[in-house]
Amino acid sequence: MNHDLLHPEFFLVRLGRLLDSCAKGEPSTAEKAVLTDDLMSALTALLRLNAFPTFLFRDGEVEYEGERLGELRSWEWSLRLPEGGVERLDITPGTTREDLEGFVDEVLARLLLRDEAASVREVHGQSGVQFGELDIAESDPGDLSLAAPLAFDLETEAEAVEWLNSEVAERGIVPSSEAATVVNLLAVAMHSERDIVVPLVQLKSVDQYTTTHSINVSCLSMALAEHLGYCSTDVRAIGEAALLHDVGKIRIPPEVLNKQGKLTESEWDMIQQHTVEGAKILLASGPGMELPATVAYEHHRRFDGEGYPKVRYERQTHEASRLVQVCDIYDALRTRRPFRPPWPADRTLKFLEEKAGTHVDPQFVSAFAQMIGNWEPRQVQLESVEDAAAA
Repeated sequence: MNHDLLHPEFFLVRLGRLLDSCAKGEPSTAEKAVLTDDLMSALTALLRLNAFPTFLFRDGEVEYEGERLGELRSWEWSLRLPEGGVERLDITPGTTREDLEGFVDEVLARLLLRDEAASVREVHGQSGVQFGELDIAESDPGDLSLAAPLAFDLETEAEAVEWLNSEVAERGIVPSSEAATVVNLLAVAMHSERDIVVPLVQLKSVDQYTTTHSINVSCLSMALAEHLGYCSTDVRAIGEAALLHDVGKIRIPPEVLNKQGKLTESEWDMIQQHTVEGAKILLASGPGMELPATVAYEHHRRFDGEGYPKVRYERQTHEASRLVQVCDIYDALRTRRPFRPPWPADRTLKFLEEKAGTHVDPQFVSAFAQMIGNWEPRQVQLESVEDAAAA
C-alpha cells in the first residue's frame, strides 16, 4: 500500500511549514532541506492524483479544483498568500525542487520586502509553479459559497494513517499537522449527511489492524464527545488523541502483536510498554501533543486505579483518557483478531456495562450505549486482499 501523502491539504500544510520556518528567520541548511524534502514528497503524491492541481485563496478560504477545503479555514497562509499577490497557484508535473524554493523565496520577498523599491523576482517562463491574482470572472464570491464539500475517501484516510505510522517508525516522531488534518477530514466525513455518521472501517487484513483501529477509535471518540455536548475544538482534540492512542505499538514486533497463542511473560511486558513508548513518542513530537501523550499513557489504566502502566501515586485518569478507553474497548472487541472472532455489538455493550465502575467510567459507558443506539455505525470495507486467516 502506498504510504505517500494523498490529500491536497497535506501539500498546503507542508508548504506552510516551510514558509513559517523561513519567515521566522533563516533556518539552518539541514532544517530547510528536511522541510523542502517533505514538501516535495507531498507534491509528488499530489501530482499522482492530479497532474495539474490548482489552488485559489480568497477571503480566508482555500479552494482546490472547484471544491472548498473547509478544514483549512484557520490556515494562516490562506490569508497571507493573497497579501503577497498569490490568489491563485497552479502546479504542473514538471515542477522541480528549485521551482518550489523559488516560489517560497518569491512569496517571502513580497511579504517581507514591502518597500516599493525592493526587488521582487517574478516566477515566469519554464517554472512548474505559476501564481498570480484572480481574474474578475474567477473572483465571483458566489462561486465559493456554492462549492461542494471535498469528497471523502476512507481508503485515502487509511493510507494517510499508514504514512503517519511509517513516519513514526522512521523518525520517531508524529507529524502533528498531518495528524490534525486526518482528524479534521474524519470529522468532515461524520457530518457529510444531515445526521451524524460514524464510519467504521472493517478489517480485512491482519496487517491493517493498527490503521483501522486508530481510525475507528477516533471516529467513535469524536462521536461520543459530540453526543456529550463538547465544543468542536475539544471534539477535534479528543479525535486526535484517539487517533494516536496506540502509536507506541509501532515499536512492538508484528509477530507479538498478532500472536495467536498465549503470550509469554516477556511478550506481555512488551505489549504493556506501548503506553509508555507512545507517550514518549508524542512528547518528542513537539508542542500541542500533551493531551495525545496523556491518553496514550493512560488508556489502559482502569477506572478503579488498576491496569497499566503502574503509577507511583494513585490519581484519577484524565477525562479524555476515560472517554477514549470506552471507544477503544468497543472497537477492539468488535474487530476480528488472529486469536478470536469479533464480538457482536450487543455482547460488547453488555461487557462494557458489566465493567462500568471497575474497568471503565460508568458515565461514559452509559452515554456510549445511548449514542450507539442513536447513531448506528456504518461499516466501510477497504479494498484489499482477504486475510487468509479469515478463510
